Amino acid sequence: MKKGKRFKELMENDGLVVAMGASTPLIASLIERAGFSVVNVTGAGLANMNFALPDYGMITMTEQVEIIKRINDATTLPLICDLDDGYGSAINVYRTISEVSRLDVGAVFIEDQQNPKRCGHFEEHAIIPLESMVGKIHAAKDASLDPDMHLMIRTDALSATGSFERTLEIAQAYVEAGADSIFIEAIQTEQQIRDIPKRFQVPAVINLVEKGKTPMFPNAELERMGYKIVFYGNALLKASMLGVINMLEYVKEYDTTEGCDNQLMIPSELRHEILKKETYRALIHKYQ
Repeated sequence: MKKGKRFKELMENDGLVVAMGASTPLIASLIERAGFSVVNVTGAGLANMNFALPDYGMITMTEQVEIIKRINDATTLPLICDLDDGYGSAINVYRTISEVSRLDVGAVFIEDQQNPKRCGHFEEHAIIPLESMVGKIHAAKDASLDPDMHLMIRTDALSATGSFERTLEIAQAYVEAGADSIFIEAIQTEQQIRDIPKRFQVPAVINLVEKGKTPMFPNAELERMGYKIVFYGNALLKASMLGVINMLEYVKEYDTTEGCDNQLMIPSELRHEILKKETYRALIHKYQ
C-alpha cells in the first residue's frame, strides 16, 4: 500500500499519532525499528544535522527534497515532511509540492511565516498576508501528483500577532482553503492547548519542544484533549548530540573506547543488525 493511503488510514483510525523527528535516514530507520507508525522529517533537524546550521530557513528546496528522498528510501513508514514556507511564493510552493508528491511520502506541511522563517519556538516571528497563504494552499492542492498525500498547514500567527482569537480565525481560513489538518505552532497556555482541537473540523496537531513555548503534556492527555498528531521534532537529534559529546569526553579523559559497549555506544553486532549487513553480504555472494 502506498504511504499516502497508509497515512490516510492513520488519520481515520482511533488513537494519537506520535511523530518522532528524523534528521537522517539512519534515525528514520531506528524510529521504524522502535515500532512507531510515522516519521516526522524535521526541518530544524535537517538543518542542524546535515548542515550544522540553526533553523533560520537557510536550506534550499533541492537540498531538503534530496534528504527527504534518502529518508523515504530508508523506511517503510509514512513521512510527515516539513517543507518550511514552500521555499518562496505560491508558484514556488507549486513546484515544491510537485517534486515531493512524486516520492510517495505520506504527508507534508507548509507554514505561513515571512522570510527569513525560523523555528516556531524562536523569536521575532512575522507571517505573510492571509490571502497570500491561501494562495499557497491552493497551489499545493493543485500541484500534488499524489491524490492521497495529506496537506498539513502550520500557522505561526500566535507568536506573530499575540492574539489567540485572531490565530483561530487565520487557521480556520486555512482549513476552508483546503488544509487536511491544522498545526498551530508555539501554543502558549494550557487553556489554549485544550481549546484548539474543539475549534476545527479537521485533525489538530501539536508540537512539543522541550523548554519551548508550549507546556508539555503526556501523550495520553493530548489524545484525551482531541489531538490527532504530536510532534517531538528535535528530541532524537538532541539525544544524538548528547551521545556524541559524552563519547568524545570519555575518550579525552580515558584515552580509549574500551568498555563503552552498551554504555556510551551500541555494540558492533547491533550496529550491523540495524544496517542489515548480512542481507547485503548475501547479495554480494549471490551476484559474484
